[in-house]
Amino acid sequence: MKDSQSCPHQDVCSTAPLHFHAVAHYSGLSALRAITFNHRNVGVGAMQQLAAGCDTSMALHHALSVAGVESFVLATCNRTELYWRARVPGDNEAVARTLGHTRGALAGSTRLSGRATAVHLFRVCAGLESLVLGEAEILGQVRASLEACTGAGPFLKGVVRAALRAGRMARAETAISVGVQSVASAAIHVLADSLTLADRRVLVVGAGDTGRQAARHLRALGVGRLLIANRTPGRAEALAAELDGTALSLDRLAGELTHADAIVCAVSAPAPLVDTVLLGRTAAARRGRRLIVVDLSMPPAVARVDLPGIERVDLDTLARRVARQRDRRAAEIPRVDAVIDRELAHLDTWARQHILRPLASDLRRKIELIRRAELARVERELTDGRSPSVDIIDRLTRRLLEQVLAVPLATLVAGQVPLDLVQADYLRRLFALGPEAEP
Repeated sequence: MKDSQSCPHQDVCSTAPLHFHAVAHYSGLSALRAITFNHRNVGVGAMQQLAAGCDTSMALHHALSVAGVESFVLATCNRTELYWRARVPGDNEAVARTLGHTRGALAGSTRLSGRATAVHLFRVCAGLESLVLGEAEILGQVRASLEACTGAGPFLKGVVRAALRAGRMARAETAISVGVQSVASAAIHVLADSLTLADRRVLVVGAGDTGRQAARHLRALGVGRLLIANRTPGRAEALAAELDGTALSLDRLAGELTHADAIVCAVSAPAPLVDTVLLGRTAAARRGRRLIVVDLSMPPAVARVDLPGIERVDLDTLARRVARQRDRRAAEIPRVDAVIDRELAHLDTWARQHILRPLASDLRRKIELIRRAELARVERELTDGRSPSVDIIDRLTRRLLEQVLAVPLATLVAGQVPLDLVQADYLRRLFALGPEAEP
């Protein structure tokens, strides 16, 4: 369904004056907006400076909620995206002001409006916009973000849930994810190509989704000694117990850098956890002994340095690697697009029903009040017995019609709702009136 066909009735019961076209423009899927920074439009390297951490994302969402804007923020290693519902023109200005305060310049971002916003989110959930084509961990990231964004509102939540469903259907009905590697698994395979893991000591810093996946892949590939460090000790201990590893406090990070053969970082922190000074001390203590640093964090958790023995694997490295593995899954893209088109059609239907539900409820309530009032009047007329029943019924039906049509017709005659040929045709189709008679 095109944006111009979205139902214009969202605010028809409001007492505030609204232009007919304005109502149509800010209803249904046409009310969706998004701004996205991702590895495609700004590059993986630039994402390291632009990426918003969890705290920043939630601060942005909270600020928009306070401003009365329903929003959803998705922040992952390879994208930071803000979705919102523009119910009235002022919502877009509120978002612009908030972004100006929290994110600075928007250079390089892609801005989406209307149905194109839903299409993009569906593609994200289907894995078509991922660094690793078809990877499935994006579904968990979107789901977790939706749970965190309590001010998304029922309409925006419905859109996101529909996108999650489309992502699941795409993987169930096509081979887009066959043989696919997540970012975490791709990173561990790069590490395994560089080291014989069976007799190595590897430290994973971070016990969130990505860190947990990396640790599980390391265990599956037979790593010799697995150590887990996390800001919250309990999470590190739970993951270490699950994978027969050893939990460490972050206070021991500096010492462990001297002994480990590799470190995998998957954390969200505003500043590098392993800075230039610490890396310099590490390189000196290791005396040229090799340390492979795998940094999956966004922003980077390990400073970029050129020191003897320190080798770096980061998202840039992974982007080059996975680009060579895309061809087989890329052949599935047309089939995934077909799934997305089908699921978008379901979303179009749901969006129309969601917008019309309050209107239909108000309309039924008003007609019911009229019906009850007229029924009471008929009961009085029947009681006094002064008129034949058929005359009473005739008057009843006339009064019902007059009361139901009086306000809409008076509003049209007064010009309070503009009525051109397109809108007149809309009303004729709505009430099944048929073509207008020739004069």
